[in-house]
Amino acid sequence: MKLRNKFMPAMLFCGVVALSSCDKQEQDSMEPVLEQGVISHILVDSAEVTSYKFAGRQLSQINHYDVKTGDLETFDKYERDGKGRLLKSSMHAGSNSAVLSEQTFHYDNSDKLVKADMSYYNGNKVEYAAYAAYEYNAQDKLEKKTVFEGTDGDSKAQVKSVTVYEVLPNGNYSQEKQYVIDDNQEPKLFSTTTYSYDTSLNPFHELAEPGTASSPNNLVAATTVVHNSKKTYKYNYAYTYDERGYPLTQSVEKPDGKRQTYRYLYSN
Repeated sequence: MKLRNKFMPAMLFCGVVALSSCDKQEQDSMEPVLEQGVISHILVDSAEVTSYKFAGRQLSQINHYDVKTGDLETFDKYERDGKGRLLKSSMHAGSNSAVLSEQTFHYDNSDKLVKADMSYYNGNKVEYAAYAAYEYNAQDKLEKKTVFEGTDGDSKAQVKSVTVYEVLPNGNYSQEKQYVIDDNQEPKLFSTTTYSYDTSLNPFHELAEPGTASSPNNLVAATTVVHNSKKTYKYNYAYTYDERGYPLTQSVEKPDGKRQTYRYLYSN
């Protein structure tokens, strides 16, 4: 089964989701101009690929569409408590709403996330279960994430990976190192990723799930070194901005040199 890795550069919530722009004159004639507020849609070549739903100012659902057909592929739903804390997120199949994966979140008395339980489904059965434990620095910024295979409380649960984060004083995450546990139950450095940012507002920062290394500014470069293969993967990002400093478009240059441009729409 293929599991989503939320920490690889090409899938980082803080900036790798990208948008494509059209000629401005064509945009003005075809689409309404929305007042800048919260992110509402992501488009590529005028086709919607992602849309966001809110309950008040709280994110309640994200829809993901096939760029060619426009069909709903998957959607993510979010459940919160009276404090606004995320209690559960779930991914569903677009065709029949079947649950594909679930995460439940657990907090300490100071409302910091300390554990997340993860379940991945095949039909109605859990095919794979894992959980993650989180540690923070003195400024309450995410410092370490440890992923266990199995369920919390299971004596057979084993550590599978450890990710260590470095964060700058402005809150941007500058580096992460991912370790995998070898056959001797020792951590072995698998990859090192370094990031750089602009100084403008990242519209996804406040929407990120707890336990995510989300940065307040927009990602402009990400370089991952995979140590055992000695391969390096580089991504570069460029933006256009509105008068408030929010990105309107994001162009992504991938390691193979190919580029893709995405466009953001905002609503009240």
